[in-house]
Amino acid sequence: MISKPPVSRRRPPPPRYLFGSSMLRPLRLAYGLAPVIEVLEAHGHDISPLLSATDIPRFALEEPSYRIRFDQELNFIRRALATLARPTAGLEVGMRYNLAIFGVLGLAAACAPTMRELFHVVPTWPELSWGAIELTVWRTGDEEYVAFHENADVGDLGPFFVERDTAATLALFRQNLGASVNPSRVSFRHPAPPDIGPYERYYRAPVRFEAEANQIHFPRSAWDSPPPQANAMSYRFYANQCQRLSAVMQEPLSYADVVRSRLRASTPIPALPDVVSALHLTRRTLQRRLDEEGTSFSALLNEVRLERARDLMRRSGWQNGEIARALGFDDASAFSRAFKSWTGTSPRKYRERRPA
Repeated sequence: MISKPPVSRRRPPPPRYLFGSSMLRPLRLAYGLAPVIEVLEAHGHDISPLLSATDIPRFALEEPSYRIRFDQELNFIRRALATLARPTAGLEVGMRYNLAIFGVLGLAAACAPTMRELFHVVPTWPELSWGAIELTVWRTGDEEYVAFHENADVGDLGPFFVERDTAATLALFRQNLGASVNPSRVSFRHPAPPDIGPYERYYRAPVRFEAEANQIHFPRSAWDSPPPQANAMSYRFYANQCQRLSAVMQEPLSYADVVRSRLRASTPIPALPDVVSALHLTRRTLQRRLDEEGTSFSALLNEVRLERARDLMRRSGWQNGEIARALGFDDASAFSRAFKSWTGTSPRKYRERRPA
């Protein structure tokens, strides 16, 4: 009897690493809490006690560059999950993600040439997102997948962040390629919740729990597809802005910067009661914060008023009364007295000395 030679079985090549990053950064954009807050409010919960307990001012959610520490974010999310008491909280939060909430980073991603480059933008500037676990992208055969790796810093919140980021990944694919886009498979390392129905309905693909890794797979054709707003020139422009903003993120944000921003953005320039109301603070709290930074509201108000007054006198034909109203003064006389105290000269003489 002649034996047949053994059939050689070639092992599939190992997955090829494409890109990734450890997303965790010590300072975070407070606006990153928005999807969690949306879920809390959708279920009728008041977020004020959670913000107070974590020392996050209400205005931080509206201030585009306000930073909070990671321990504050972690504390807020832990309290939010206890309040919600929903096993599917990570899924519900991740479903609410879209490129708009990422600000300039989202604009850069939206203009990327392919979905692969869209996702490459996020780990390139992790300071501008609010990831907490490591994200890596791999290629295997006709698929590419995103893998999520928990770290010790997130502790018992690892499953929440994995489910949130996995659901957000699919949300971004569907936002750009259409609601009919489905992953080929999804897997989680943690145990299954009591009901996996919500996961199966959202992913519309095989979902496995207690797996070896946290992954979401898509065909390579989906990764090669361009987003609807793909534009090479805009992509380079917004990427440049991301680079600059990422550098600024390393610096702590001051209350003085916040007040200056509010004063500059309004016409007429608001008074102290209007500013503290807009920031959801008390007058005493704001004054204490500014005092800690070596300044005061009146000093910042005069700084911005002088800045705006010079600009208006240089660029417009406005009379003193019009400028006074724009700066928040009662009348032209009050403006003239203040201007002279700032510069040592009257508005009329200042105009005369300016070249035509």
